[in-house]
Amino acid sequence: MFLTKPQNEVKDDAPTDEEIAAGLYSYADLEARGIVRDRSDLRRKQLRYGFPWPIKTGERQAPFLKTRVHAWVKRRAALSDKSSAK
Repeated sequence: MFLTKPQNEVKDDAPTDEEIAAGLYSYADLEARGIVRDRSDLRRKQLRYGFPWPIKTGERQAPFLKTRVHAWVKRRAALSDKSSAK
């Protein structure tokens, strides 16, 4: 079972044409790049740290927009930089 956004968190955040053209990550891509360790880590990052939710494209497909994943990583890195500068 793939994790999808809880129904009470569904918002009108449809991806733009530019976001789609930039590409998609599968869950396996996120693991391979070390962005998430496992599905529990993914869920924790989504619920606690605002990691982007996947886009349900089929019954067993839910890729992540690369632009949103990269933006999340940049935000987390900036937070890390601020806390280490203290």
